[in-house]
Amino acid sequence: MGDKWKVPARKVFISQLAEGTQLSSATSSSVGTAGTNLWRVQLNPVSAKTWDISLVWVQGTVVDFDVSGDWLTVNDGQGTAKVEQIKSIPKAKSKFDKGMYVMVVGYVLQCGTQPVLKAVKVQDLSNHVNHKVMWSLEVMDLQKC
Repeated sequence: MGDKWKVPARKVFISQLAEGTQLSSATSSSVGTAGTNLWRVQLNPVSAKTWDISLVWVQGTVVDFDVSGDWLTVNDGQGTAKVEQIKSIPKAKSKFDKGMYVMVVGYVLQCGTQPVLKAVKVQDLSNHVNHKVMWSLEVMDLQKC
């Protein structure tokens, strides 16, 4: 497999990305998979546990989109993130609707008030109610390790 798949996507809340900080580009350890930048996110506001990430997995509701502009905005209930380059995904859905529940795997391009992800995968999960119901519990469970 290629270099970009050495590290799995980390399941995070968008609010965690909003508080993320970019690691200094001065060290080789600050470069993530596929040459992307690494970002440090805090997992719990009361603990010091952090993850250094470049590839993330988020789930949420589409609140805005522009397929011709090649982006969509997702809200996971804790924050919103812009997902760019959605047309570059092989076999990607070409039609999005507001209110659609989606899973997004993407590289972190920017943290802050509105994080920005470069799409690797966007999948419609609207017909799978359990995914939406279980998402926050799944993320919290994975992050307590």
